[in-house]
Amino acid sequence: MASVLNATKRYMRPPPQYAHDWFSPLRSVDVIAGQITKFTFMGNELVAFRDASGKVVVLDAHCPHFGAHRGVGGRIEDGCLRCPFHGLHFDGEGQCVKGDFVSDPRSLRHIKSQPWTVHEVASSIFIWHGVDRARPARPLRFIEPDFFAGWSTPVTNAGRPLAPTNIFFPTENIIDIQHFYAVHNWTVNSIEQHPAEAPDGSFRAIMHMTFRGGAQSPYALVRRLGKAYTSAFDFNIAVLGPGMALSRAKLGPDQGDLELMSIILITPTNLTDCHIRVVSSVKQRFEGRLAKLARRVLGVSPEDILARVFLAIATKDFDGDEMIWTNRRHLQNPKPLPDDGPIVAYRKWCERFWPPDYLPDLHAGQAVADPPEYSLPASAS
Repeated sequence: MASVLNATKRYMRPPPQYAHDWFSPLRSVDVIAGQITKFTFMGNELVAFRDASGKVVVLDAHCPHFGAHRGVGGRIEDGCLRCPFHGLHFDGEGQCVKGDFVSDPRSLRHIKSQPWTVHEVASSIFIWHGVDRARPARPLRFIEPDFFAGWSTPVTNAGRPLAPTNIFFPTENIIDIQHFYAVHNWTVNSIEQHPAEAPDGSFRAIMHMTFRGGAQSPYALVRRLGKAYTSAFDFNIAVLGPGMALSRAKLGPDQGDLELMSIILITPTNLTDCHIRVVSSVKQRFEGRLAKLARRVLGVSPEDILARVFLAIATKDFDGDEMIWTNRRHLQNPKPLPDDGPIVAYRKWCERFWPPDYLPDLHAGQAVADPPEYSLPASAS
């Protein structure tokens, strides 16, 4: 069915749920050597496994031979994925290299699954979703040499579901200055760099904030007691894509001048829902006998312990956001205030991650077909 819309700019219309960029639907611990991990990603049924070298491989779940689901009854043999239907073996390049009941291996050359482009970094598995799964349109920021140099080993957890939520809602928070007051109960003391596109292509802001303990607690006593604990911090946050944001926070002297890194990862789980997860790391700075003792006795550094503490805090801090995101509706004609932030500029920036064929620009009175199947349904937008 077609509908007539006004000359609404493309970037202001309902965004797609299945955007094009890097996403992290799995943690490193989710893919175990010798086992197959079944999962769905951007509407695709996929399987992940580790090849003979331990590298993560992601292939379409269904065998290109006769369509069997290789994650149901399949197994890993010598680093290859064995299909349960006819005993065909697929290597890390998706090539069928062996058939248990095939007399001439040369006959298998035409049987191949195009692998998805994968990177494993920051305790996470990142997959490229774009026009060409084999040729990412841009590199993954976190694999840059020395990106984590001087920081503790990144840690992550299972995260939390966001149902329903559009993929662009969480990252839009970076430009929503007022939500830091209203949702998180933080104080924005000053803004060093107002939200805007940075030279590196990210959408960045630098703010000086104050955190108050227990501010989001449903219990009045906890909120009152929390007023006794406040922490000033510098907040440098950059949205790298619809499913990735990178924040670096520096605490004040009362908190040991600690520097924290958080990577926020958002991944669509279906056409209406998402999942959010955080990766945390702490700048290495502890030396001396106590730090060395902790590393020797506990097997971890003080920074490693602190990274897990801040990971739990960051995950919990999405309580207020989740309430908003999962009950929010996308408005094509919102009524912004000057104090909000550059919503139009941000939506223009986000448009680069939309599939090329998704909701092209319209002219006044022009009829347009309903959004493609990978869009967010209007009832949930």
